Formats: sequence, C-alpha cells, structure tokens
Amino acid sequence: MTSIRKRKLVSSFDFKFPQTCKRLSFRFRVTMESLERQRAMAMPRCDTPSDAPPLPVGKDYHAFFSFHGENPDYNWVKAVTRELECRGFKCCVFPRDLDAGKSLSNNIKSVLTKCLRIVTVLSSAYIKNEWSQLEMEIISLGKLEELVFIPVLIEPCDIPPFLKYYRYINATTAKETWWNAFHEQMLGNVPPLPPRKKHHVFFAHTSSDTKWVNDIVKRLENPVNSIVCCFPARDFKPGASMQESVDSAIKRSLRVVLVISKNFLANEWKKYFEKRFKQFKTIPIIISDCNLPIVLDDIVCIDARNSGTDWFKVLLRAIKEEDLNADDDTVTSTSQFIREEVIFTPAAEPMASLSTTSFI
Repeated sequence: MTSIRKRKLVSSFDFKFPQTCKRLSFRFRVTMESLERQRAMAMPRCDTPSDAPPLPVGKDYHAFFSFHGENPDYNWVKAVTRELECRGFKCCVFPRDLDAGKSLSNNIKSVLTKCLRIVTVLSSAYIKNEWSQLEMEIISLGKLEELVFIPVLIEPCDIPPFLKYYRYINATTAKETWWNAFHEQMLGNVPPLPPRKKHHVFFAHTSSDTKWVNDIVKRLENPVNSIVCCFPARDFKPGASMQESVDSAIKRSLRVVLVISKNFLANEWKKYFEKRFKQFKTIPIIISDCNLPIVLDDIVCIDARNSGTDWFKVLLRAIKEEDLNADDDTVTSTSQFIREEVIFTPAAEPMASLSTTSFI
C-alpha cells in the first residue's frame, strides 16, 4: 500500500510541476515588468552632501508639491522628494504633511505662505482634479508676486493658462535630460552658507532708517531671491548688549551692508564700525545726502538716493558676490561726493521709490 501511495504522489507531482513552473514564471515576468516600470520612474538615493539653500525667516519648506494623489503621479512625487530630501531640501507633500486640525483649503493657504516654491506636477488627471483647488486658493490668497512656481510636465497634457508664461520642466523624458534644470530651479541661484554662517547679510543702520531697511529685507528674502538677512529690529535678542549683538551678527554673516545716512554716521558708525570696518566684507549703500568719512574714500558705494536707477539689482549682485559693474550709474566711489554740508534728505524719500521698482 505504501509503494502505491508513493507512486500516486510522484505521478501527481510530475503532473503539477510543469503547471506550477509556468505560473511562477508568469508571476516572475509580471513582477519584473512592474519593477522595471517603477525603476524607470524612480530616482536613486543620492550620496552627495546637502546642497539645499538656507530657509529665510518665516519659511518652513523649500517646496510644496501639488499633484494628483493617485499613481503614477504619487509614485513620481515620492521618488523626486526622496532625492531632494536626501540633499537637504524640506518638501511639503500631502497627505504626509497635512495639519489634521485644518480643512484642506486652510492647509493649502497655510503652506503657500510657508514655502519658497510651488512645484505643480502636471498630468491630465491633475488638471481635471487638483489644479482648480490650488488655483482658487492662490487667487484668494492675493499674494501672487510672492509665489514662485515650478511647473513640471510628467505626461503630455494641456498646460493651464495660469502657468503658460512660466518656464516649465519637461519630465516626460529620461531623468538625465531634465533633472539638472529642475535642481537649479529648486536651488534658486542662492549662494550657499558656510557651516558657521547663519546669514548672507547683516544690515548695520540707525533706528531712524529701520522702515527703509525692513522694506529692503522683505525684497531680499522674497522667494525669488531667498537671501537670508539679519537686522537689529527683528533678529537681535532682547537683554543682550548692543556691542555683543553687533559682534555676533558680523561673525555669523557673509556680508555687512552699511546703510549710510547722516544719523548713522553720527551714531552707529562711530560706535561700532569706524575702527574695524575693513576687517569684514562690507557693502556701503548711501540712502541720503550726508558728509561721508574720509576712510571711505577708496571704497565703492551703491548710491540708492536716485529712484531712477536700478540700484537694488546692484545690491543683489554684491550680496551674491558677483562683480560690480564699474560703468553702472548706481555704483560710485565715495571720493566723487562733494564734502560739504548739504540738506539732509530723510530716509523716507528713498523708500518711496520702492513702490515704483519692480521685484526681480
């Protein structure tokens, strides 16, 4: 009886074994095909050190990803954000980063004010569904000039009229053809900060020029520029001495902008900067007529008194360590100024020109 049972089991196995192999082969082939599709879409984890620019005050994310919440869009976003976060970027992705206590509308509005850039992942499904919600929240927010969009096309589809005038990334092809351009837009051409530096620039100014400096800082820290600034009214700690605060700000900043006015030269200049201003990298910017110190004779200054010149671009180039254009009429040597008492122009007059100057 035992031998008969063995023969039946062997014959049964011989009969089923080829069918089992076929099923396994089929399943293996299907699995390999799906893996190949995922591999083609996925981005490898990087081994490079962090190259993400620092986040300005009030910003929590480098980018908010707006996309269709189902595959293959969702898989694409997971792969891209994985590599970006590996490089040190902070990405906001729903539903992972949703605030459970808020509605979707309030979540979107909150994120739009906390991110530097908005990556819109364009597909047919996204255009039909999520885009209208985002567009509505953007319009209701009313701060379009403060938002930076990076449209990314992951499949052929109609680009919304709202985004047609933006430069978009064509990610329908292999990664090698579009990743560098996408990465550059994420970086935003912001100079990196060395390990022990916290700010790109520290503004040294007098209290009467605080409002003028505050407006300039807003423009520099706008997501288009993303320059990290330090100025006393906002960033100095209460209770610390002014001398200690100035020393710390200079030590932790790449550049020091001297906001030169009559009051500044009479007070802060003499107290903190006159004897040692050549020890750090300075960018003098003149905002009103004044009697300039002789020690600034051979220093190139930016003249911000004339609203007809585009001095802000020159300031931005100087902060980013680009060479100043000697022929630019907004740059002048201080030796060209007449050293006689002139009528003092309040700092409010240069500030009035900001409303007529477009953002870069």
